[in-house]
Amino acid sequence: MTSTSGGDYPVDEVAQAWLIKMRGEEAGALRGEFEAWLLASADHGEAYRRAERRMAALAVLKTSQRHGTGHTEARRGRVRSWLPWGAAATAIALLIVAIGAGGASLPGQPGSASIARAAEPLITQRGEIRTFRLADGSSATLDTDSRLDVAFGDGDRTVRLIKGRVRLSAARQDIPLHIDAGRGTTIANNAEIDLSLDEAGTVSAVLRRGEAALRADAKVGPATALSQGKTLTYRRDGKLQLEVAQASSIPASWPEGWAEYRSIRLDRLVAEANRYAVIPIVIDDGTSAALEVSGRFHLSETDAFVERIANLFGLRVERSPDAIHLRRR
Repeated sequence: MTSTSGGDYPVDEVAQAWLIKMRGEEAGALRGEFEAWLLASADHGEAYRRAERRMAALAVLKTSQRHGTGHTEARRGRVRSWLPWGAAATAIALLIVAIGAGGASLPGQPGSASIARAAEPLITQRGEIRTFRLADGSSATLDTDSRLDVAFGDGDRTVRLIKGRVRLSAARQDIPLHIDAGRGTTIANNAEIDLSLDEAGTVSAVLRRGEAALRADAKVGPATALSQGKTLTYRRDGKLQLEVAQASSIPASWPEGWAEYRSIRLDRLVAEANRYAVIPIVIDDGTSAALEVSGRFHLSETDAFVERIANLFGLRVERSPDAIHLRRR
């Protein structure tokens, strides 16, 4: 039986409508109503997350018979019959998203051959590393617990890192790829670049291949060329950090879940591993936390990582329902 929501409408269809509404101009005004709908049932949150995942999946499709123009009118008539609160326009917008992500021309626009592409949220859960193929031939690898919004349209290739870390391999096109994060933007074409955005709003960028330039404040100031293997970092306020072009602070092998360090404190290493851990790792004493570590570590494999650290430093592993403890013997 299909779950229902809001006047006996299928909950998945209502979730899809909310997904479009909360990406529109009226999102702020609808925030309270939307959050009340989410809290009304656990099924609502699950349905909304399913809608986000379906939206994200569209970004990897270049063509799709399922979303072709031949089926548009039938789908449009079907969704009009159920949508509450006068949201027929929302349903049409959802169809446009589906068609635009595949690169098909939009129907119902006489004299227009433009291709519309809607913003697509690419999302990974904790512990997940995933690669997406974008409609322009680029690829985006998202680290654990990350989100990248993709908005391609005529004369524009733009993505925005909302949180976490991404490796973008920008395909060669006439129009460069703009990678927004915080107040700044990075411009690349036929290049590969890592970007990370931490909880404090600090953005770090590392060029892996090709050429790219970074503007710490997208609205003002000149762009700074990135040097391969070096990190440029800017703060939430759009100011470049003083230590410009420092050695890379983003491990080159992170898309495989690995990281290599010449020297790092154990508590910092554990913090990196905790980005992937479902149950957090806790160091129970300051002396152990301050130990210096070097080597290559498989951060995304929590159990193997904990056992290796315990063996390296003679620590004891104790597990509880809410933490994995590293303790001195």
